[in-house]
Amino acid sequence: MINVAIIEDNLTYRKSLINIIELAKDMHCIGAYTAVEPCLKQLQSCEIAPPEIVLLDLNLSGENGIKMLPLLKKAAPETDVIILTQDSDFRVVLEALHLGASGYLLKSANVKDIRNVIRDVAEGGTHIDSKLSRVVLAALCGKESPSPNPLSERETEILQLLAQGFVKKEVAERIGVSYHTIAFHVRNIFDKLDTPKLTAAVAKAARQGLI
Repeated sequence: MINVAIIEDNLTYRKSLINIIELAKDMHCIGAYTAVEPCLKQLQSCEIAPPEIVLLDLNLSGENGIKMLPLLKKAAPETDVIILTQDSDFRVVLEALHLGASGYLLKSANVKDIRNVIRDVAEGGTHIDSKLSRVVLAALCGKESPSPNPLSERETEILQLLAQGFVKKEVAERIGVSYHTIAFHVRNIFDKLDTPKLTAAVAKAARQGLI
């Protein structure tokens, strides 16, 4: 069961998201909030267990979602945050990824897409809305001068597959090793690139021309 928290100040859309979550057999909504602050308070006080996924709107009536994202990640480091917003500015996408978001989805996404993205991210994947992915990847590439690749051939291969959207289990099956071996390599990738999350590792590797 994937536990999901929702942070969305539009009542109609918030109710719609709750229904999307609760009507899926493998998901459960543990809380729905109009702003980040009350969710953050409950996480910090341990009133709720950190969910696997937070669906976060950016344009909230309280503090802006992008500003509060680092605080959410600090309070619940293992929780993956999926931005769900109307903002299609690729610069905002880049900032969200830099701050630790694991996914970026436009509110025009349908029910099936929202559920599939939640499942993919919960499995360790990342997602950028297809309407934005090309321009975002173009912006990520070529920003930094090529650097010596600190990754081994195997680590580079694994990161390339993860960047394509495969989850760890799928990568393990494709290259014929165990899931734990993939997890070990991923930890090494994070250490070598000095990044805390897969999204940040992919972004940094793309900017430096490593993948």
